[in-house]
Amino acid sequence: MAGGFVGNPPNVRPKSSPRILATRSTEHPLAAETTVITITYTLSEAQFMHAARVLWSYRGIGDRGNLLLAIFAAAVGPVLLVYGFGTGWLFIAAAVLFVVLTAFRNLIWRSAYRKMVKYTGPITATLSKDTVETRSAEGQSKLPWSAFNRYAETPDFVFLFIGWRGLSIIPRSAFASEEDGEQARLFYTQLPRKKMRWT
Repeated sequence: MAGGFVGNPPNVRPKSSPRILATRSTEHPLAAETTVITITYTLSEAQFMHAARVLWSYRGIGDRGNLLLAIFAAAVGPVLLVYGFGTGWLFIAAAVLFVVLTAFRNLIWRSAYRKMVKYTGPITATLSKDTVETRSAEGQSKLPWSAFNRYAETPDFVFLFIGWRGLSIIPRSAFASEEDGEQARLFYTQLPRKKMRWT
């Protein structure tokens, strides 16, 4: 997807903080209609994968939940077999499946990150009441908020969804101040919020 921080699949408090610059301009301190928030940040592969895992957990399909299910199934399966229940093999197979699917998902998203040109340099996003404008190594784009379907937020990130697979990731640490973060929140909460299912 051209420009900015919008892309497939998908953008912690990362282990190492991204390089960040942020500015804020407004005609009047309380005039939300004219406020513009500009942030500039980078996301390393490790930071991107951390954000991805936070999003999976938010959706209720996190790595931790999958691995806990795998451990449970791996523990129950042999016990059932010892007592003569053939269904124990199903539990063992389920344990293997959970581990394989979790590893495969991580591999797919890591591979997607490496193919995305926009992550090779800084990403600059300018948020206003009506639009989101982005600039990156991939190009430049300007979208109305109506182009996004939903949003999700966690303590470390804001996620903006576009279409079936498009995703924009904004680290909360990119905002210069809590005031800027709250002002930006007034913009993206115009959208419906994606349902949360933590695991």
